[in-house]
Amino acid sequence: MTPVPLAATVTDADPVRVAVLAAVIAWVGAVPMYVVTNLAATVAHEGGHALLGRLLGQKVTSIRLQRNGAGATYFGGDLPWAVSIPVIMMGHLGPSAFGLGAAWLAVRGYTVAVFWASLAFLLLMLFVVRGPVGWLVVPVLTVLLFLVAVYAEADTQVLLAYVWAWFLLIAAVEDSLVVMRNAVYATVTAMAAPGGVDRGRLRCIRAAATQHQLRQ
Repeated sequence: MTPVPLAATVTDADPVRVAVLAAVIAWVGAVPMYVVTNLAATVAHEGGHALLGRLLGQKVTSIRLQRNGAGATYFGGDLPWAVSIPVIMMGHLGPSAFGLGAAWLAVRGYTVAVFWASLAFLLLMLFVVRGPVGWLVVPVLTVLLFLVAVYAEADTQVLLAYVWAWFLLIAAVEDSLVVMRNAVYATVTAMAAPGGVDRGRLRCIRAAATQHQLRQ
């Protein structure tokens, strides 16, 4: 019998054991398998930009994802500085915010609501996502979450809700670490070359600017 979407899921599973197991599974998906799963984190990242921008009255024209995990959110015109700062920040905070929201629902037993909320978000993204990668990734995530929400057993839904929450939280940290590692590597490599410090600083700035351009 399919659970009511907003009703608490009743299960005999030990919540502590479920949370720990889910954290391990999510860590494997978000860290060792980062190259494979980072596009899911990118969806949340770009969705954070788009959601806050829309709430602040800006028109979202498109969201594009790239095969290397980068992405970009485009608005209808230049953003005012008072809007652009929180919108840019929300990209990095987005996965964590969504993960905390999912965790808040999961610990209160509303595990199915985690998937329906995610589905609502993804369905909105379908209206603005552009490009072959986005057209593949967003529908695939939508279908997978729908299947879990409708057909999975209660215990499986509880576990996967915790996994999804943990994944969003861990992937946000891993994504930031990847950006920092790339910037540090570019700096060290440049400083070891002839012309050292100044060139290293320049490359660090360029690396950070490139990441910012790709992910905003």
